[in-house]
Amino acid sequence: MSGLGIEGYRDYLTRRDGDADLLHRRLANREEFFASLEADPVRSARHLDRGVFVRNVRRRRPEPGLSREMLFLLATAKLNQAERFGVNLGETYGRNSAEDVPPERVYVELEEHYHTRLLAYVLDMFGLPFQVVPPPLAMRQFVKIAVFVPQRVGFPFVGAAEMAGCIMFDELRRVGAPYIALDADKARRHCQ
Repeated sequence: MSGLGIEGYRDYLTRRDGDADLLHRRLANREEFFASLEADPVRSARHLDRGVFVRNVRRRRPEPGLSREMLFLLATAKLNQAERFGVNLGETYGRNSAEDVPPERVYVELEEHYHTRLLAYVLDMFGLPFQVVPPPLAMRQFVKIAVFVPQRVGFPFVGAAEMAGCIMFDELRRVGAPYIALDADKARRHCQ
């Protein structure tokens, strides 16, 4: 960030993500990245049983005897459930779309959609479907509290949840890297 304070952060978001389009849930620069993925998709050489995945994605506990690869993909499918539920709830109630909402909140809300798209893309690499699965009841209640309490009160909890999410994303990356057989040149192009 070149500037100081919140204005510097806002400038950084605009440069990194491009224009924010809340109506269409898009960030211009993120859309370019996803367009490059769609134009030259990455596919895993591993074959996994779609029926086993579909049967287990809605279960609270996976059936016994699943491979580590299948457990990785189930964790990938389920990781973003609570966050997606909270973002959709916030959108339904207009928490980040009022005239007086700071622009950084709009960017953060839109970034959450890209988290879901990235996880769905990982599943697609293996030919597996993305399904919206509601989080467990206790988690839904926690998310509702975080969405509806005054921002000053809920901010530390949301921040802690975001940090936990970052750790889980990094752990999924670490654990899942061996399962994804990629063309090295293609992977490099997508990550630049």
